[in-house]
Amino acid sequence: DDDPLTRCKTVLKDFKCADCDYETNLKGNFKKHLLKHKVCKDFKCANCDYETNDKHHFKSHLLKHKVSKDLKCADCDYETSVKRYFKQHLLKHKVTKDFKCTDCDYGTNVESHFKRHLLKHKVSKDFKCTDCDYGTNVESHFKRHLLKHKVSKDFKCTDCDYGTNVKCNIKQHVLTHKVAKDFKCVNCDY
Repeated sequence: DDDPLTRCKTVLKDFKCADCDYETNLKGNFKKHLLKHKVCKDFKCANCDYETNDKHHFKSHLLKHKVSKDLKCADCDYETSVKRYFKQHLLKHKVTKDFKCTDCDYGTNVESHFKRHLLKHKVSKDFKCTDCDYGTNVESHFKRHLLKHKVSKDFKCTDCDYGTNVKCNIKQHVLTHKVAKDFKCVNCDY
């Protein structure tokens, strides 16, 4: 058809993608197309690396992984349709542990769990108290801790015999007396 109006209508598109050569006259289609360029995907498959922003595409993708029967553990009542989860679950029933801690009796077959456990033993304390078993890597925390062992108190309450070596503690304590005075009965001792 050589009609100039028809040619013009098909050539002119209202919505043009800035990231590729996609063009359309339909706003809904254009919005859907823009999702393809979105870096962070809303739907991520637990079975593989597939990611998408389109809910319908995601649902049809999941059907590829769907096993006709859910995976059921023979040793307990655990069930799943996700193969990766099932394999990880089976490791829990394995008698021998592939990863054993040399510092305690912890053992696991999951390497990431083992690495996380090892961090508990590797925390070295740069500041150790000689009066108790307290230890920390933060000097300010250590100095504040040492004040607990100090016999003489630098900050004393003028209303009672409370004393502390931490300034913010005395400020907090003084407020308890103020609150008590604010709610004191004028007719009796309460």
